[in-house]
Order: sequence, then structure tokens, then C-alpha cells
Amino acid sequence: MNAAMKVAAGILLLTGATLSGCHGPEGDRTATDAGTVHEAAIVFDAHAHPNATGSDSLAPDGSEWTMETDVGPMVEGGMDAVFFSVPLLVREGVGGPDSVRIFTDAQFIVEAVEAAGNQAGMAYSAEEVRALHARGGRAILLGIEAGDPIGRDLSLLERYHAAGIRMITVALQPDATPGAGEVEPEGPPLGPFGRQLVETMNRVGIIIDITHCPERQQAEIIAASVQPVVASHSNARALHPIARELPDSIILAIAERGGMVGVTFHPGHMSEDYEESPVTVETLVDHIDHMVRLAGVDHVGFGSDFIGGGTETVGLETPAGLPNITRALLDRGYATEDIHKILGGNLLRVLEEVQGGGG
Repeated sequence: MNAAMKVAAGILLLTGATLSGCHGPEGDRTATDAGTVHEAAIVFDAHAHPNATGSDSLAPDGSEWTMETDVGPMVEGGMDAVFFSVPLLVREGVGGPDSVRIFTDAQFIVEAVEAAGNQAGMAYSAEEVRALHARGGRAILLGIEAGDPIGRDLSLLERYHAAGIRMITVALQPDATPGAGEVEPEGPPLGPFGRQLVETMNRVGIIIDITHCPERQQAEIIAASVQPVVASHSNARALHPIARELPDSIILAIAERGGMVGVTFHPGHMSEDYEESPVTVETLVDHIDHMVRLAGVDHVGFGSDFIGGGTETVGLETPAGLPNITRALLDRGYATEDIHKILGGNLLRVLEEVQGGGG
């Protein structure tokens, strides 16, 4: 079996997760309503990882690799679009500059999606996301999450854009994001290079993702950018008081400049006791509620951070569980229009606005 056949076989795997927690006539009605609302939305994940499997290094022709993801669960869960991050997590230990791995793995994803046939397609604009949705296909977009994707070479940004990258999780101070329980470092100021980075990403048309920046840099990036920024996979510090999550001040600043926060599904972003007391969809929706009340419904979305395997929020083990969010939002009285914004409309708007300001 050649590489393309392996990828096609892997990418079309299905999982069986469905709507959960709906029993009896009232539950059946809620499930039906959720299905209708969910199907009509463009469901757009701001941050996930392809579940690629294979040897400990990526062969030049990809011959030892498959992508045991992700279109099957996307179809079951009604996920219409996703930002997949490069480099592949399974290759983090491989030597070489981040940029080499980013270009190689981005091309791998493109080839894997091409092998999936009509079920999925690469998208490089909001217009292409909508076009794929209109014909029933799944849109795959490329983002970057790496320790140091730029170095000091701003010319890489043009090359990344040409390779299809439309979002970068910036890391001006690699490994500065604190872990659970650590004290938030103030971090250095943005500095001249950081301002050049922001200006260049605005010009080129790449979304700035501030998820892993120290809080001071988050605030200064938001202020410096003329385009909306996102925190693609971050939750509310007010509900889970660890340094990794966003304080209300940053959530408000993102919203005031037209950006979006993507709540993330990993239970460690909602509870320190998740291994003993499983986290459910309801806790995730608590974070959505908090951000909506604080900053408005136009500035909240989701970035699952799906990786594959390991510990997950109950009901969101794979993309097939996404209708559970829609059901929970309906149960809390959200209007259909607002649910559609949260499920993907807000991220699609940011993508369109950033592209409009790009070259």
C-alpha cells in the first residue's frame, strides 16, 4: 500500500460517539433541536492536532505514516472546518529547525487531505471554508504551534503564508507559558522585534494567536495589532485560577479589538482534579457563559486542542461529541444565531477580517 492509500485509509476512520445524556420525550426533543441547530452551523475548530501515527521520524515520502484522523469523526460531529497545527506533535523530539519541520509537516497534511477525496479539502480563506461547507466537504486549514517558529527571520512569514499557513501561535519567549499552579511571570515587554512581528503578520494576513504568550505580551500584542487577535485554546482564569488561563482583562481586550477566545476541551484547563473527578461538557459551557457575559457573544468560540488518546472531557472525546455543546447551549437558553457564532461564525469572521488586511 503506497503512502497516499495509507493516508486515505487512515483519514476515513470513524468513531461512534454521538449525542449523550438525552433520555425520554424532553431529552429526545432537545436532541432533535440540537441536531437541527448544529447541522445548520459552520462548526469551526480554532486549534487541533492531526493524530498522525508512524515511526519516530517522518520519511521524505511519508511512506511509513498514516493520519488516523480526522475526517470520519468530523463528519459524525458536524465539524465543518478545523485549524490543524504543525509541526506534528509526534515529531517534537526530532532535530532540526522548527521551520523545516513546519514546512514538511504542512505538506504532509496537504497530501493527506488530497488523498481523502471529496470528503475534505484544504482551505486558505473564509470563502473557501464556506464553499466546502456548501458542498458538504470538510475544510482543513493550517496553523503553527511551535516553540520558536520564527527565530529572528521575519521573511519566514511570507513563506509560511505561501505554504498555506493562516494562523500562528506566537512565541516571543519560548516556553514562557507557566504550567498549572505556577506564578504568572510578567515577562519582558514586546520590544521592537515583537512589534515588527505583529506588523508583518497583519500585513501578510496571518492570524495572531496569543495563547502561549506571557500576560504582559498578550496585552501589548493586542494593543499593537491593527487586526483582531485570537487566543485559540484558552479558558477563563476566573473559573479555573491557574496562570495558563486568561484573566478577564485579556478577554475584554481581545473582544474590544474584534478578536475571539476559543475555549479548550482538555479537562486540565478546567479542573486540577480531573483525573479523580471527570470534567463534563457542562463545565466547559460554564467557561463559554462567563466569556459571553463578560465580553459578548461575538467573541467566543472553541479550540478543542484535540490530540487523540489520553484524557478528555466527558462527552467531547472526539469531534463526534461536538453536538453536546450545542445541546448544552440550547438548554441554557442561547438563541440559534448566537450558538452559530460560538460554533464557528466568530472565528470565520476573524479569518475574513485578517485576510482583508493582508497582502
